[in-house]
Amino acid sequence: MVVLNFTLTPEAAAKVHDLLVCLGKFSDAVAIEARRDRFTFTALNSSKSAYAALTLDGKQFFISYECIPSHGGPDGRFTCSMYTKALLSVFKGRLYDPLGRDGAIDRCEVSVQDRPDQAECRFIVKMVCNQGVIKTYKLTYEAVEVMHALFDKNVAKNRWSMHSSAMKEYIEYFGTKTEMLDIFAGEDGRAVFKSYTEKISNGKEILKHPLVTAVAVNTSDFEDFNVQPGLHIIISVKDFKAIVIHADTLKTNLKAYYSQPTRPLQFNYGCDGFLCEFTLMTSGDYAGLTPTPAPQISSRSDSRAQSTTSERTENRGKRPEMPPPAEPASRRTARRRNPGSRRAKSPKQGDPDPESLFVGREEEDRSWDPVDYNNEEETLGWDASADHEAAIFPTFRDSGSLSRTETEDNNEAVAPTQRVSQIKGLW
Repeated sequence: MVVLNFTLTPEAAAKVHDLLVCLGKFSDAVAIEARRDRFTFTALNSSKSAYAALTLDGKQFFISYECIPSHGGPDGRFTCSMYTKALLSVFKGRLYDPLGRDGAIDRCEVSVQDRPDQAECRFIVKMVCNQGVIKTYKLTYEAVEVMHALFDKNVAKNRWSMHSSAMKEYIEYFGTKTEMLDIFAGEDGRAVFKSYTEKISNGKEILKHPLVTAVAVNTSDFEDFNVQPGLHIIISVKDFKAIVIHADTLKTNLKAYYSQPTRPLQFNYGCDGFLCEFTLMTSGDYAGLTPTPAPQISSRSDSRAQSTTSERTENRGKRPEMPPPAEPASRRTARRRNPGSRRAKSPKQGDPDPESLFVGREEEDRSWDPVDYNNEEETLGWDASADHEAAIFPTFRDSGSLSRTETEDNNEAVAPTQRVSQIKGLW
């Protein structure tokens, strides 16, 4: 069972309203952490690029403050989470009015209902108004674990400080549609706050037009300015405006601490037992650094293609050529028998690519052509040559099969028994 009770003055209740408005620009939910000596509101945006922690001191900020966690001993804490809009419906903007008009309160009493004999756990806020009117609000909450962003100020060598009222005048020049803020420290004794929006296009259609607004401030106008010249630090304009506007409600100095781009940046300010810390993600670069040239993808791919082609050509030149297939014995015998009957051969076509996966068009078309009977290789005819050394008796020749019977000794043959002139009458 936790015990949490505290009382706020009208001025303190108005400050709670202002901090809730600021945290509402970061997140829809607010986490609460109550310890024995302090009360903290925290918020983390959805992209986890901005963290806010606003701490109220138990002795200075409250009229009375009592917190006894149920466990943890001296370092124990009570944590919960509630919607920002729910709290803003209770802590309204006109809680404090010096003229005493309607809406002002005398005090604000807050307690947590967390007892075993109670069926519900509630965050109870009582607004004690004038003439004895009491407004009671019972809000539901969710028990959560609250984590904090760590930031080491000793590492952050770059820092500056300026009064929040002066900074608020500068942010009024920022464009309403700008998204990023570039804080640049020049070498001419000036600091430049440049808000901008990058151009976004989809083909020929422009989705966002570029917009740049720069405000130059002399370093002598700062309360303290110690930043490395040529350093660019980029943050969100929306977050920076929310911080400056809230700091202006306290009329205090705004301090910034950061080390280098891509490292966290922290803004802090506070007064009268009220401490605000905002840790933001950054980007940017050093102006003195030489940009790294982008790799030329097209030239590299071309050189890779050329090297692959040359390597393939060298391998092709080194590869031994395959010898032609041996000619069938039937064709060699027919050539010896009839050397003058063969036609002249056509010029030899170029050798096909041995690595090609496809059949040549001429070879593919030739395989589907009809049989050419004028071609002697495909002709079935009479051999009337006078070369009797190769063949003593006439034979029929077919390109597909052997037309005569060869013995082991080709020189042995049966002599003809009849003249050719005697068989003319048979046809």
